[in-house]
Amino acid sequence: MRHYMQQQSGIALVITLLLLVAITVLTLSSMQRSTLQERMTANLYEHQLFVQQTESALRAAEDLLVSLLPNPAVVAGTLPGFYSLPVAGRPDRWDDPDTVWRAPPAVNQMLDLQAEYIIEYVGEWPTPAAPDCDSATTIEADCLAPTFRITARTQPAANRPGVTMQTIWRL
Repeated sequence: MRHYMQQQSGIALVITLLLLVAITVLTLSSMQRSTLQERMTANLYEHQLFVQQTESALRAAEDLLVSLLPNPAVVAGTLPGFYSLPVAGRPDRWDDPDTVWRAPPAVNQMLDLQAEYIIEYVGEWPTPAAPDCDSATTIEADCLAPTFRITARTQPAANRPGVTMQTIWRL
């Protein structure tokens, strides 16, 4: 027995340590992958919340236009966040730092970045059912109707997404 112990050179210990290092590396890699997936899921969840808030702001703007019927165009330029025809050569209103944005009712108070919107009267546009109706010699009464562009957004912040949506609203 004594002769057998003298011949061992510690190979079992070396193999065990190498296996332990390999298992540790695999465990750390798996933990990093799980952490990254968790962060990606949290970002996707937050982005979806901002998309929902932006859609809610679009809906609030549409509700405001409905409340101003029969012709919301007569109020354009008199309410905050409600603009008349765009001016050629000026920056788009959603990019202009001088634009006054309107805040809709808060949808999700848990989020510190709330959505906002603007409404722009863009003129009398033809109906989508007959897009050429304004080029006829006799223009029908229901051919042209007041049309509005609604832009809603949540501003991007540090490590947070920004969402901008637009829709065209027509009487």
